[in-house]
Amino acid sequence: MSIFKRFLIQARFQNKKSIFKNSILAGTILITSSSQNVFAKDKSYVAVEPLTCDLVKVIALPSNKVSCLVDRKQDVHDLKINPRQAQLLNKADKVFTLGKEMTPAMRNWEEKSQTVVVGVNAIDVNNPSPEEGGAFEWAGTFDLSKGNYTWSFAKVDGGYADPAMKMVILESGDIEESEDFASELLESDDSISKKDNSTLVPINKAYTLKFDQKKDKTIFNIEIKKDGKYSFFTEHMPFEFEADEHFLKDLARVDVEPIAQVPDEGNGHHHHHHHHGSLDPHVWHDPSNVIKIGKVISKSLKNDISFFNRKDRSLINERIDSANNILGDLQNWISKQVSTIPVSNKVIVSKHKAMDYYGAAFGFETISLLDTLGESSSLRPEVIASVLKELKEDKVQVLFPEQVPTSKLLRNLSRQSSIPLAFDQIFVDGLMPKGNTISVAVHNTCTIVNSLGGSCDKKSGMNLENKWDLLKN
Repeated sequence: MSIFKRFLIQARFQNKKSIFKNSILAGTILITSSSQNVFAKDKSYVAVEPLTCDLVKVIALPSNKVSCLVDRKQDVHDLKINPRQAQLLNKADKVFTLGKEMTPAMRNWEEKSQTVVVGVNAIDVNNPSPEEGGAFEWAGTFDLSKGNYTWSFAKVDGGYADPAMKMVILESGDIEESEDFASELLESDDSISKKDNSTLVPINKAYTLKFDQKKDKTIFNIEIKKDGKYSFFTEHMPFEFEADEHFLKDLARVDVEPIAQVPDEGNGHHHHHHHHGSLDPHVWHDPSNVIKIGKVISKSLKNDISFFNRKDRSLINERIDSANNILGDLQNWISKQVSTIPVSNKVIVSKHKAMDYYGAAFGFETISLLDTLGESSSLRPEVIASVLKELKEDKVQVLFPEQVPTSKLLRNLSRQSSIPLAFDQIFVDGLMPKGNTISVAVHNTCTIVNSLGGSCDKKSGMNLENKWDLLKN
């Protein structure tokens, strides 16, 4: 073969090889480009709780739409998802929530593929109050005439809060005197199973009420054989099963209201318990837990970004790093403010067990009045004497309200103990009417520090608030 022919053959081979390589390269670029196009579509996210919404907005890409499901004036414990909110949840690419422990209405949404739980069950936390809760979440005493009544349980947002629930009905006009016996009955394995349209009577045994999953409402008949006062003890809050009407009615369909109930918030507020040994969901009062929540959020957000889209993935990393730096500064700022309080004064007394994470992180003893008083929040002489003794032994300086106006329980205890109320409320269930995640920590810290004899530098705390807001721009 001539040298010229050999040269032509080699040239053709090299040309085909080059074309093959270029084809592979072009195909790779095409596939990568297609993959990026799939991920590149701007996402639409919904964050359920106001605090969760604030965190997602800080971490998410500025091009992503983040909608807040719940107005910060609304108590997420009592949320009933309306049709507009349900539509928003269904259309979202992802739904971020603290979970059913904080927002019971999310119970039936947690298993949906687009839901991302970021709260207490999604992060590793140390339980600051590991003792178990009581056997019942609610008790109510009713003054009932002889006759028949109906107690209804309705599906909320497409499902029952639980498939079954225990209930005890006792002929008793005193919740406190009956609560130990009721707890024993509720905790016993020996109960009477009842289904839709069954009849319940006062009896010294617990009922296990099974809800009809095929119906939107399960109704039980209550038979009262003589006039008197009757106390009902339930495993869950009856309000969790209310869709559009009150749970207890007489045969004329008139609402029957309790003459006493535990917990009794007064002022139209329902109390929230976190029983059955579950972790308390108010984890964000320790900034280190907020960092953990942010990590869950950022990981989920990056799952929506192509591996090849290094720019947006890096931007998410930068945003979470900036948020963590501010939260680290907040932790140091709180420690510095708290250090100005006399050691003997470092006791936080409030109604609910919501500040335990804060207390554990910053060296406070925390006292929940509902736990101290037991399931009943009545202030009887023998009960108040025990409470006063504990408060005196702990040298309690101030009682911290969690709402305005202050709950009846706290007002009564303040009056009978001569312990003053703090000059301002602390916000335990999320964000304040105005401000952000940092704002509520600054407000609570300054309220606690200044009330307990310390000195709070609010100006430097507000600088952290402003830095946080800049992250959302």
